[in-house]
Amino acid sequence: MSDRYTLEVQNFGPIVDANVEVRPLTVFVGPSNTGKSYLAVLIYALHRSLGFQTHLFRRALLSMPRQHPLRSLRPSDSIRQSIVDWVRCCPSKSPPQPQLPHHFLNYVRQIVEEAVSLQDAIAVEVRRCFGVDNLDDLVRHRGSSDVSHVSFRIPHGKDIQPASYNFHFGTEAKAKAPSATAPGLEAHLREATDKGLDLPRIAPDDERFELDVFMASIVERAFLSILGPIARLAYYLPADRTGVMHNHNVVVGTLVQGATTTGLRPSTDVPLLSGVLADFLDQLIAINKRRWMTEREELALGVEKNILQGTVGVASEALGYPTFIYRPESWKKDLPLLRASSMVSELAPVVLYLRHWVRRGDTFIIEEPEAHLHPAMQAAFARELARLVRAGIRIVITTHSEWLLEQIGNLVRLSSLPTKEQARLNGADVALNPHDVGAWLFKTSVRPKGSKVEETKLDPETGLFPTDYDQVSDALYNEGAHIFNSQHQGSAK
Repeated sequence: MSDRYTLEVQNFGPIVDANVEVRPLTVFVGPSNTGKSYLAVLIYALHRSLGFQTHLFRRALLSMPRQHPLRSLRPSDSIRQSIVDWVRCCPSKSPPQPQLPHHFLNYVRQIVEEAVSLQDAIAVEVRRCFGVDNLDDLVRHRGSSDVSHVSFRIPHGKDIQPASYNFHFGTEAKAKAPSATAPGLEAHLREATDKGLDLPRIAPDDERFELDVFMASIVERAFLSILGPIARLAYYLPADRTGVMHNHNVVVGTLVQGATTTGLRPSTDVPLLSGVLADFLDQLIAINKRRWMTEREELALGVEKNILQGTVGVASEALGYPTFIYRPESWKKDLPLLRASSMVSELAPVVLYLRHWVRRGDTFIIEEPEAHLHPAMQAAFARELARLVRAGIRIVITTHSEWLLEQIGNLVRLSSLPTKEQARLNGADVALNPHDVGAWLFKTSVRPKGSKVEETKLDPETGLFPTDYDQVSDALYNEGAHIFNSQHQGSAK
């Protein structure tokens, strides 16, 4: 399974053209209003539509109440019995292991084909995530012939073509369902089911045998084999998260009130919340009912110890909504997050999501992670992001920070040193493989008007990702020199 995919976009929001390879660490950099957030939200929508489908199909295979809407997706009794018979006659340590039952393979093929056909799932999710009623609103220039195009490809092995998906929308293509191809489906199914043969199997009469879990694992592997990392869930921290963290109780009380993540419109006088913001609110509320994920606790602790110098926690109010608190190191009492520093409020959601939501393989999208952070803390947070990548969490960030980008460059260069040399330097435990990192520069285009996106590669001599920051620095230097010269000329007179 590939750890990356390619996303191509034309005439989408401010973006004229973009061809981006989404890697384990993907950085969007460039001037404001060039489409960095547009592309980040699009990535989120793709993961939500495809990854969430994968999640739902897996849940449908597990035990559900009879009234559950996905109950119809559960396998028939005959399919279930065929698996029981297969396990009974083929214990896990008895070679050779025959292929899984034919009826079950047909069932897997049916639900995978239904899911990857996409229909209009992506179009619906894109509209929801951006908070627009019509996809036409996202076209760069709305006119008689203007159309936005979005496509993505998931590369596979040399014997299987990349899976490709395309859709477009605009005045002439009103929210048409995307077209999709999943070449090599049989090969993917073989790969998924072959791996399934390695799953531990227990005799069906053993009370520990979980038939539904076994079948769900096979189906999930088929999804992952075809769709790669985009079949996993994504989580999005918007740029205005500090205000939401401070005031979410007020927002919850007036807007949410039992709403789901389908987008919230409490009245015609209040503007529609984007799906990104609605999801963020919903997940903050749900944290009160979610257990800690101990396998990710060390990552949350890293942010608390190395940057926040204190711990972030959750307390319940009478209405059941969570209240977020912060306890500085050596303190015996908690502070309401509202009274903590802006840096703490900015990074508190990162800690909470690592504890309660984000898992290995998921995509974690963070807008402007440098907000409210001192340059030294921006560099420190870049190291924590690298730690997440090394732990198997995929990271996408939008940034204006030269310090954050420079620190990422240093961690990439560090990986090229021999192991002994790395050990002598700070950060060896978070060095980044250059193949896992991609930085993409959003550049303003005059003709056609908008922005174009191109990869900015690490300069081996300077150790920097070339950006437009040096132009700003040069302009400020020249301005200062001009002021200095003018002052001295005035003194001479």
